[in-house]
Amino acid sequence: MSVRNRFFKNFSNKAYYWSLSIIVLLIIVLLNVIVAFMDFRVDVTKDQRYSLTDSTIDYLSDEKKFPNRILFKIYLDGDLPAEVKRLRNAIKDKLNEFKYYAGRRVEYEFIDPNMGSPEDQQALKDQLFDKGRGIRPVDIMYRSKGVSKLIEIFPGAVVEYGGITSGYIRFMEGGKYRLDAQLEDQIQKSINSLEYKFMQSIAKATRKTKKKVAFIHGQGELGVPFTQGARKNIEDAYIIEDIELEESIHALDEVDAIIIADPSKPYSDKNKFIIDQFLMRGGSILMAYNPLKIDNDTIRRKGMVHSQRKRTGLEKLVFDYGIKINEDLVVDANYDQFVFPAIPRGFVNWYFYVRALGTDHPISSMVDPVKLPYASSLQFVETNNQTKPAVILTTSSNAKSYGTAPLLSIAIEQTFGENPTFQPGPDNSDNRLMLAGLIEGKFQSAFKNRIVATYAEDPDAIFHEESIVNGKLLVVGNGTFFKNSFYDSIFVREKGAYRYIPRYPKQNEIDELLATNYKLGNFDFFENAMDYLLGENTLMSIRSRTIDLHPTDRLKIENYSGFYKFINIFIPVLFILLLAVAMYFNRRWMYAKKNEL
Repeated sequence: MSVRNRFFKNFSNKAYYWSLSIIVLLIIVLLNVIVAFMDFRVDVTKDQRYSLTDSTIDYLSDEKKFPNRILFKIYLDGDLPAEVKRLRNAIKDKLNEFKYYAGRRVEYEFIDPNMGSPEDQQALKDQLFDKGRGIRPVDIMYRSKGVSKLIEIFPGAVVEYGGITSGYIRFMEGGKYRLDAQLEDQIQKSINSLEYKFMQSIAKATRKTKKKVAFIHGQGELGVPFTQGARKNIEDAYIIEDIELEESIHALDEVDAIIIADPSKPYSDKNKFIIDQFLMRGGSILMAYNPLKIDNDTIRRKGMVHSQRKRTGLEKLVFDYGIKINEDLVVDANYDQFVFPAIPRGFVNWYFYVRALGTDHPISSMVDPVKLPYASSLQFVETNNQTKPAVILTTSSNAKSYGTAPLLSIAIEQTFGENPTFQPGPDNSDNRLMLAGLIEGKFQSAFKNRIVATYAEDPDAIFHEESIVNGKLLVVGNGTFFKNSFYDSIFVREKGAYRYIPRYPKQNEIDELLATNYKLGNFDFFENAMDYLLGENTLMSIRSRTIDLHPTDRLKIENYSGFYKFINIFIPVLFILLLAVAMYFNRRWMYAKKNEL
């Protein structure tokens, strides 16, 4: 080939490659320009764990619902263990997602509570704790360079809306932890619930009107001192009242939901009629009810006790709506201990203290076990109502009914042992018994064709034979699941109210409700139930969301860690060596071809 032809060939090849490179570069630049003007995000996870729910996005984007600026002061900064930093980073990422849709209406700042003088630090921590109503401290014990260390953190946020403090967020409950798998699990649960906690605080702060919730009294229900813990959970969101029906037809006219907690005396027909018509008008009812009375003091004194039927009349009322409350007691292999000072070890394995499990319903889907002392089983019954039933809480698969109005004895532990088997197939999910059930929709009145004469003759009475608006009835086969008894829950005459200071578990509680070594979901369950009954759909759609957790198999890591370390080191090196060999042979082939030309 002549020199002239070789020159033009080399020139054309260079021009071709230069033109191709410029075109590729222009395409890349053009794509970057187009993408810069596009606004989109892609979450490739199967459960969409890094995305907000549609209801959250709609709420944040609506300036009518959420008009003003909200500020989250997060006291989780400074020198933190890696596990806690993961929670901090997740909080920051989640709030950035909120800002993406809400803009400047969502602001946040991270604060280190351990900055400043010791006096300033203590003053701030007292302010954050707010006598137990605010952020509770967490003590974490860990080892660093062979030395045990203790760090105190405040995993929570102060929420300010409209220039005032509107509430607190607890990302973790107070207590003592170690840097172990249990803490990692707790942090992961906290990360999963971030969207719910932030939206809950925003909904409470921006709510213009509050619905009214009434605790019913007059038939031996739980007194005001015993419901202070539950009230604290919902008092920011709803107006709470205490009402005695007193056979007054207008007693529930201004109420949106009622709570009937552990009554012990019969309801008159007139009072049952008032409750019935409240449901027909679209009201919501939470009925926490033990059909049997159990005296723990008698068990501690004699070692046994006979259960007694209450027969309040509520059993027949809810049966007409579609739920049968059985007069039995449930025993479950998923149980708690009963404090029994008379014996050396101080407790009895008490299968009647059931740790109920949630279902896929939003009320209970992400709730820790709910402790139900002396729970009775429930059943749905067929009616002519246009309602939809849903199971909310169940036993484990290794549980059974212990019989109708049974005799309770501490000798039961000798029969079944520490790991009892109550069913032939303890792993069969069909063995589960319903402990809480929900019915919602259009009901027929329990007084249809048999209206109470007093109200039939009352000119102000308006009798509804069926629902004019859809109602909701949630029945829990236990009346004390949110009961508290604190030494300092006392009546202050000057204020006309009860003083309540929450305590950590196993300290000043009288009734053992929280006396456990694990986290209970009792108050979370109560709060979720009230949100659902009162139609807080935004929060419920978040609660119904489930995130698949894939815990690390530590045994597999221990057995195969060396293999995977070898793979991680060898594969990249092998790839580089293969690339080098390929480039070497490619260069030899190119030069050999040129020499042939």
